[in-house]
Amino acid sequence: MINPKVISRILANTDLKTKMRLAKVVPKLGKADEVTRCMLCPNMCLHVCPVFDAERRLTVSPSVKARLAYLGEVDDAIYHCLPCDACKNACPMDISVNDNLRAFRGGELALKAIEKFEKSIKVQTEEREGRILYFPGCRTFESDLFDTTVEVLEKLGVDFALTNVDCCGMPYYELGLIDKFKEKIAKLRQAASRYEGVISNCPHCVHVMRENGIKAAHILAVLKPVKIGGDVSYHDPCILARKLDVVKEPRKLLAEMGFEVHEPVFSGKDTHCCGYGGVYRYVAPDMAEKVAERRRKHFDYEIVTACPSCKMALKGKDIVELMADVL
Repeated sequence: MINPKVISRILANTDLKTKMRLAKVVPKLGKADEVTRCMLCPNMCLHVCPVFDAERRLTVSPSVKARLAYLGEVDDAIYHCLPCDACKNACPMDISVNDNLRAFRGGELALKAIEKFEKSIKVQTEEREGRILYFPGCRTFESDLFDTTVEVLEKLGVDFALTNVDCCGMPYYELGLIDKFKEKIAKLRQAASRYEGVISNCPHCVHVMRENGIKAAHILAVLKPVKIGGDVSYHDPCILARKLDVVKEPRKLLAEMGFEVHEPVFSGKDTHCCGYGGVYRYVAPDMAEKVAERRRKHFDYEIVTACPSCKMALKGKDIVELMADVL
C-alpha cells in the first residue's frame, strides 16, 4: 500500500499541469486497487457527478471520497453517493466509485439511514402461484405501482406468482450492512428457486438478484404493446441503462404503442440520475430532491420511465401506468 502521508502530500501540492500528467499515468498502475487509482485521479468524472452538482463541495466529489476511504477517515461524505455509475461511464479506468465505497460504510449514519428506510416501506401482498415470480420491490409499493402492475400482468395473460418476501436487501447492501443484506437476499433466493424466474419493476432489485445468482428480468421483458399514441419524453433509469444494458427495449415498446419518443438532453447510457436511486435520499433528502429538480428541467413532454424511484423523483409515469390506462 502506498504511504497515506505521501499520497496526501502529492495531492495537496500538485498544480493542474502535473495532475493532468498524473491522469495519464493512473490507468497504468496495474495491480493497484481501484480505490487507490480513483483517489489519485484528478477528479476526471467530476463533471458528471450528480451529487457534486447538487452539493457543490469537493468533499463529496468522486476522487476525494475515494481518498477519504483510503485514508480511513470517518466522514459522512462516503455515504453521499448515488449508484448511478455516471462516474464509471466517464472513467478511463472503468471504476464505479459507489461500488468501491460500500466496503467502507456500515457506521452510525448507515444505521440512521436504514431506520428511515424501514419506517417508509410497507409491503403487503396476497400470495398466489404461477410460472414466474413477480417480485415488486419496496419502491414499487412506495410509488403506488403494485396494484397497477398486477392488473396489467393479469390482462396481458402473464402466469405470475406472488410471495411475501419484502426486500431484496439493496438498501442494506448500499449502506454496508452486509449481514442483514445476506439475510434478505437468502430469503429471496429461496423463494425464487421455486419458479422459472423472477420479474420486477425495480432495476436495482433486478441487478442485485442477478449479482446473487437469481435469474431475474425487468418487467419490460413480459410487456406487450397496446395502441395509445401521443408525445412523451423517456427517462433512462441509471441502473436499467448502465448496469442492465436495457436502452433500446423501452423505446421500441413505446414506439409500438404509437408514441413519438422525444429524447432529453442526456439519455441512453449518458442519462442523468433522478436523485432517488440507492439510499441517497435517506442520507441527504434535500440534496436528493435538488438532483431530481435539476433532472426534471431536461424534459419537454410528459416524462415516462421504467423505474419506480425515477417515477417518484421526476413526477412522471411508468410505462406500466400508460398501459393500464387503456387495457
